[in-house]
Amino acid sequence: MAEYADTSLSLGVLIVAGSALALRLVSLPLLLRAQRAVRERAAAVREGRTAPTGGSAAALGELVTGLGGGLLLVALLPALRGSLPGFDLLAEPLLWGEPFALSLEFGIPLATARTCFLGGGACVLALWLLLWFLTQRILLGSRGGSGDRASRPATVRLVVLPVLGLLVGLAAPVGLALGALVFQLVALMAGARPRAARDTAAPLTPLVPPFVPSRPAHPVTYVPTQTDPAAAAMAAAAAPQIACRPLHPDEPQSLAGYRLLGRIGAGGMGTVYLARRKGAATQVALKTIHPELLHHAELLLRFEREVEVLSMVSGAYTARVLDAGVDAGRPYLAMELLDGRPLDVHLRERGPIGSPQALRALALALAVALSGVHRLGLVHRDKPANIMLTTAGPRLLDFGIAALVDGTRLTRTGGGPGTLTYMAPEQFGDEPVGTAADVWAWACCVVCAAHGTSPFSATSTGAVIRRIVDTGPEPAALAAVRALDPALAAAVERALAVDPAGRPADGAALVELLTAHREERRPLPDPRAVRDQITQGWRTLAL
Repeated sequence: MAEYADTSLSLGVLIVAGSALALRLVSLPLLLRAQRAVRERAAAVREGRTAPTGGSAAALGELVTGLGGGLLLVALLPALRGSLPGFDLLAEPLLWGEPFALSLEFGIPLATARTCFLGGGACVLALWLLLWFLTQRILLGSRGGSGDRASRPATVRLVVLPVLGLLVGLAAPVGLALGALVFQLVALMAGARPRAARDTAAPLTPLVPPFVPSRPAHPVTYVPTQTDPAAAAMAAAAAPQIACRPLHPDEPQSLAGYRLLGRIGAGGMGTVYLARRKGAATQVALKTIHPELLHHAELLLRFEREVEVLSMVSGAYTARVLDAGVDAGRPYLAMELLDGRPLDVHLRERGPIGSPQALRALALALAVALSGVHRLGLVHRDKPANIMLTTAGPRLLDFGIAALVDGTRLTRTGGGPGTLTYMAPEQFGDEPVGTAADVWAWACCVVCAAHGTSPFSATSTGAVIRRIVDTGPEPAALAAVRALDPALAAAVERALAVDPAGRPADGAALVELLTAHREERRPLPDPRAVRDQITQGWRTLAL
């Protein structure tokens, strides 16, 4: 009798578990899409960027699949208990079920049978709750720290939902708890697979041609900590003090031989880490693409383009590329570590630049940077967010949308090749866009630095375009530059000519215009004099 009872119970368990597994495997694509949506939203919240939309349909389908399968099983269990062996116990509610069949078939007292029944069901329910907790923790990438920005949604998923599941599970049939356990086991395996692949550095399969960036012409000279402790200590003391946030538990601790020390910032495309090559003292800014975006061919191409352009551009007022490559399918870019803040952040927190010397130093440094960009046949399309104010002077950043002047290579990152209030008139028509568009954007940035906003800012898109192509810049914005430096204001007004032919042709022409002697009208012959002028003027700016 005991052997028959054991066989019948095993058959019932096999039928319920097998049915749940079959339904889970059929709905696996929905599960994977829903998990990917949860992971991307959690990463966006942690990194302070806008959470991506989408994934609602997959989450709804996943919910319908789970609830539908559970309700179907609850309806079938009472019907099957009299026709198939083994379902007498599986159809009993966990909390108030009476395991008479277990007592009769095994010949044990009812109290003992009830204890065994409750103990087995409780183990199944506890295991389901544990698997749920592990799955959600992996997807959210959080260990529940109080300082985590994602702690509120994590609390809902890690605490509230399991409590509701516990209450439902106590009143549900044991067979339903068993089916839910199978569902959750597959969900845990599916959710842990991407993380396991990342932690073991398994190569990813790219959907675009392999990314092989050109190596920088001037690699950084690292200071080994093991061979020269004194030099390493000096290098560490001289390193800029960069504010960064701690790494999240789901983020890698190292990448391509670099130890990641913290997160400097993140955007919609990637994350910038404070990093140091293992065995060296030099710190770098290591930029890489978000793991969930590695299948976006356009973003990978933009990243490759940025590496390529930055490797080509070298100068005192652009960020240097120190290293680039791909590690385990994930592109990375190691750049010179810069202190300071972007121009737009500085304007927001401290207001417009009020020093005439600092404003001229900014204008001249940007012109020098553009001259190097234009010498390579590139168009940068700068804006205040791409200008970093550092203690060593301004730096021109973000060459992700730089294009060759002939227009044959352009990586667009959205609907248009630039920020609207910094775009030249020719960018709204069919005319070719060349270096004169950068001269226009340069003038807008200089005005923004002195006034606080672009001279073409308006309340609507149509008003901005009308001001750019027709009515002209805001007079008060130009007046702010004129009050600080009339000669610079004259250069800005010339750079804002509607006709590209009326502007300085490129960055070199801007440098010539800004460094000409006021009496003799000839450029300063020595580039070192230009650099000294920028350095001296920059010292008047309080960062």
